[in-house]
Amino acid sequence: MIIRDKIFKIHLPKPKYKVIKEIATRWSPRFYSEEKIPQKDINSIFEAARWAPSGRNKQPWYFYHAQKPTEGYKKLFETLDPYNQNWAKTAPLLILACVDLKNQPKYGEYDLGQATFSLVIQARHLGYYSRQMALFDKKKVKQIFKLGKNIEPYIIIAIGEIGDYKKASKQIIDYELDPRPRKSKICEELI
Repeated sequence: MIIRDKIFKIHLPKPKYKVIKEIATRWSPRFYSEEKIPQKDINSIFEAARWAPSGRNKQPWYFYHAQKPTEGYKKLFETLDPYNQNWAKTAPLLILACVDLKNQPKYGEYDLGQATFSLVIQARHLGYYSRQMALFDKKKVKQIFKLGKNIEPYIIIAIGEIGDYKKASKQIIDYELDPRPRKSKICEELI
């Protein structure tokens, strides 16, 4: 069995119950093809986020994106911690997801999560994979990109097609071969 097949077998077990294909095939790889993502696909990904539900339809999210090899990509990449830089360097698209906590102080992060999930599932529908990162220098991001005082950087998302694992480092392969099973039971009935 080739490495890619082993990795897919680990990360894509068959769901217990029927779910849509985009959810059943969603996982967060650490190795991407550097092939550029067409603008029409980027537009589609952000359109899905725009349609996400939010409390009172306040939509307290802001997304910024940068494709390789732009200056914006380089600057955003440099805010990542070394662990994330190690694997994210192959991703062709980075998205900065921010929340406006003044606009929605109680539920802003929750709403941002829904918008992020929408764009991740749309990306998967288009054939792309994504991995979300919380380990980055948020102060540096605010300074570099001159974000407004109420806009808080929350996560960075790497998006792209899965790369050829023959070109991946041993460390990346070892990460990918480390099984991290999903919880088997997440719901209890209320009595």
